[in-house]
Amino acid sequence: MAINVSAKADIYNYGILLLDVFTRRKPMDEQFDGDFSLRQWVVEAFSVAISDVIDSHLLNQSNNTATERSAAIAWKELR
Repeated sequence: MAINVSAKADIYNYGILLLDVFTRRKPMDEQFDGDFSLRQWVVEAFSVAISDVIDSHLLNQSNNTATERSAAIAWKELR
């Protein structure tokens, strides 16, 4: 079985990893079943308020701007 590796796949997977870290949710969590994914949940919630999807422990840190900026970069890569 051949596995195709590409920069695009690496970037996508890195974005998913960042979403995992920022949201404190795993892509395989029970709430993400069928066609509903971690990525879709973040994309839908992001348009309303990023603070709704970022782990509250991260938002309680002193540098919220850096956390939000990093999450925005991850979201941009997943669009």
